[in-house]
Parts: sequence; C-alpha cells; structure tokens
Amino acid sequence: MTLFAVACAAVLSTAACTGKIGGDLPDNGAADAPRFARLTHAQWENTVQDLFALPAPSGLSSQFQPDPPLGRFDNNIARLNVTGGLWQGYQRAAEQIAEQVVGDATLLASIVPADLPADPGEAARAFTASFGARAFRRPLTAEEVDRYAAVFALGTEHYPDQDATTAGVRLVVETMLQSPFFLYRAETAAAASGGTIKLSGYEVASRLSYAFWNTMPDGDLFAAAAAGDLDTEEGVRAQAERLFDHPRTRDQFADFHFQAFSLREYTDVDKDPDRFPEWNQALGIAMQEEMTRFLDSVVFGDGSIRDVLTSTRAYVNADLAAVYGLTGDFGDEFVEVELDPSQRAGFLTRAGFLTRNSTLTEPDPIHRGVFVNLDVLCRSISALPDLPDDLMPVGDTNRERINSITGPGTCGAGCHATMINPIGFSLENYDAIGRYRTEDNGFPVDAADTYVFPDGRQISFENGIELSQLLAEAPEVHACYTRQLLEYLYGRDVGDSDVALAEDLAAQSLDEGLTVRELVIRVVTSGAFRFRPAN
Repeated sequence: MTLFAVACAAVLSTAACTGKIGGDLPDNGAADAPRFARLTHAQWENTVQDLFALPAPSGLSSQFQPDPPLGRFDNNIARLNVTGGLWQGYQRAAEQIAEQVVGDATLLASIVPADLPADPGEAARAFTASFGARAFRRPLTAEEVDRYAAVFALGTEHYPDQDATTAGVRLVVETMLQSPFFLYRAETAAAASGGTIKLSGYEVASRLSYAFWNTMPDGDLFAAAAAGDLDTEEGVRAQAERLFDHPRTRDQFADFHFQAFSLREYTDVDKDPDRFPEWNQALGIAMQEEMTRFLDSVVFGDGSIRDVLTSTRAYVNADLAAVYGLTGDFGDEFVEVELDPSQRAGFLTRAGFLTRNSTLTEPDPIHRGVFVNLDVLCRSISALPDLPDDLMPVGDTNRERINSITGPGTCGAGCHATMINPIGFSLENYDAIGRYRTEDNGFPVDAADTYVFPDGRQISFENGIELSQLLAEAPEVHACYTRQLLEYLYGRDVGDSDVALAEDLAAQSLDEGLTVRELVIRVVTSGAFRFRPAN
C-alpha cells in the first residue's frame, strides 16, 4: 500500500483510495441530474492554482490520461470517468503539489491559518476545517474534521524530517487532493420537495464558479453561500452578474465558442499552393483569432444571437485585410473594422468558417451546409450514402458540379437538395479561403436557393447575406444556441426535462432581443440550475 493509501484509508474506503471511486459514490441517476461531476483536467488545473494561490498553473495535469473525445463539449460528465491510469496521475500530482507547497514558505502561509492554536490536536482540527472547506468547496462535517485531524497526526510518521505542523499539512493536502470531494463537484443535498431537490448554497456556488470561471468558488461566492444569499434567485443573479463581468469569464466563453463552432479546425487546413499561394498556417491562426474576437465582441458587447449571424464587425491584421479586400494601412496587430454589408454578415461569411469548409481548391457547399444544419440549427442529418467511386461531376461551375451528383434527380435529392445544398450554395460567393467573388470559372455565381425546415416552412434567399439575416430570425437558431449554452454551462447532455426551458429561453431571446449576457444570466438563475430532480 502506498504512503497515500495508508493515510487515505483513515478517512475513506479502500476502494476510494485505489481508484474505484464510482463504487463508493451515490448513483448519478438520471442523465440530466448528475450528483457527482468529475473535474475536467482544465478545471483540476485551475482549481489547484486557485486553492494554493500558485503564481502559474502547475502543469501537472499534462501527465493525466486524456479523456475520450465524446460529445460536443469536453466538460460533459458522460466522458469524465476515473480510470486506473488517471487515478495514478491524481496520486502523483497530489504528492507533488503537497511537496511543493510545504517547501515554499509563501505558499504554505497561504493555506495555514495565521492564528493556528498551539495545541497540536487543536491545530490539526483548525487547519483541517480551514483548508478542507476550500478544497471540498463546502464546510466539513464534524466527523470529517475528526478524521482528517487523525491523518494530520500521522504526518511525522511519514515525514520525520519535517516538523509536526508541516508534516501534518503535507499529508492532509495529499489526502484531500485525492478525495472524491475534491476531484468531483459533489451535490449531496437530499431534501426533496415536489419532485426536486434544492441545491445547497455551496453547491450553487460551485455550479456558478465552474460555469463562469472553470474553477473553484472565490471568497465572495463562499461568503454568499455562507450568508444564504444563494438560496434565492435574486442572490444567484447578483453573483452571476458579478462573475460574468469579470475578465475570467471571457476565457470561458472563448472556450465555449471554440468547441461549439469547431474553431480548433481552422489551423488544420491545406490549400493548393498554386491556386492560393498566400495560404499558410499563420493565416489560419489569424482566422481563428479573428473569429474568437468577433464572438467575444458579441457576448461582451451587449450583442445578441442575431448579431452572431448579422454583425459586420471584424478584427483583422494585414493578411486578413487582404482576404476581405480591405484597403488601408494594416500591420501585424488586429484592429476592429466594419466589413462591407453587401458582402459580409456574421459568422457564416467569415473567412475562417468558409476556409475550413472548403476543399483544396473550391468551396465545399456540402460541408458548409452540413455544419449549419448540425451546429447552427441543431438539425440532425441521417448518415449520407457514399457516392459511387466512378461518379463524375459535370458542369461549368462548382454549384453545377455538386448538383450533378447530389441535387434533384440524384440519390441525394431527398437530403442534399432540400436541406444541405441550399445553404451551401448560398455561400458560393466565397472561394476556398473566404475571399468574395462574383464569378466562378468565368460564369456568374448563382447563390440563390430555398431551404425547407422540418415543419415544411421555407425560406428563399439570393445569397449568404440574405440567408444569414433570415436565419437570425429563425426560432431554430435561437433554440440551437440556447441548447448549446445549457449543455456547456450545465456540463451535461440536454435532457428531456430541459427541453421546455430551452424552448422558453429561445423564445425570449427571439421575442425580447435578449443579449447573450442576459440569456446566460437567465440560464443560471433558472430552476434547472438551482435544483436537481429527486432521483
């Protein structure tokens, strides 16, 4: 048994000390109501940094076994298990962190109360209660304080070269960092009423802090929980508004859009060097940066979901200015500009999206259309049939060639011709690196088409600008963005019980013109965020 296992067994079951965490925790129950959500590796890293006031991330999470790529977002509880390999990583990291902290007087002072009692037993209890409340993100029970104080007393047996306080702190830190109550966001409130369980103030504090900052609650959140402020919707709103206005929230929403809109893929693109000699990875990185800044300006500039699809605001350097056909003096720095509204309108007409969804030489209407259906409209698409290897597209333009193999009268008529190709064809004014064009192979670009919604509604448009403006008014678009927000902020799949809330919030977004900020606040002040179903 390892050094940690000896101490751990004093406060937890042997299974919890050897990696078989799941066996000792209550069942998660319904998919939409997890009671124990494991920290992501990024959350672990952020939490450790804040817990110990480290000057920089520890970097120790890089040694953890990677999580499988399941689902849209990496914080989805469905993918966050603890394997034997990951448990070993947690153990090594806990030991390394504890050694680092006790070896640095400043770090040690940040977690040890200045008024620690002189009596060894009382000192152990005081440190355990103080540090444990932050590590577990809730006050410890009297029984837990007793148990960890007993671990504290074992410190000198394992670290005889250190004084009793330092050795005790080191062993307790090692132990607590491997507890399920540190590694998981535990929700143990159990009093049910009307089929739901109201989360404790500390549980709401953790939901808020990990939703907005991807880390443990700060002092103000802990204080709000202790005062009972988070027991009311008004109290939660006050804290949510404070958190939203903090710079750390910008990083969280950059991550949300990075995953929701697949921005990672902008730098993993190749183009034909003869057709696009200006293309290189640096241009892809610039497109990624531009999209990140654009979406940030919508969320934190009082923009709405409509603005995601219609705003002409952009952020460009010299290379991107050339792609957008802008004239003027541009350099390496990104500057804010307004794009030509006759050529650009929001996300779908930005160079990064258009470039990623293109081939080596041509725009790719199929992938552009599939992306919009899946990620902008949240409309499922059945697996598309493989086209015969000997099928040769014919036509003078890119649109004609795509239509010849997937349009009306072909095997793709039922899906491509009504829901995929129309959206893709609306963006034919943009070449394979997102430059605006009016001709394709010497022929005028035809970007007009009609899209059919599942309920039979139709929208007709002349080009991508009109399509974007029409989609900005579509309930499906507001519902899709809202569903993705719910999934990301909740850290789980959107369940059947969430559908009504998602639809209600989407209607409010559309009818009231809600800013994204207000939409987010309404998500985290909803009953679904502050309560969980009684399993």
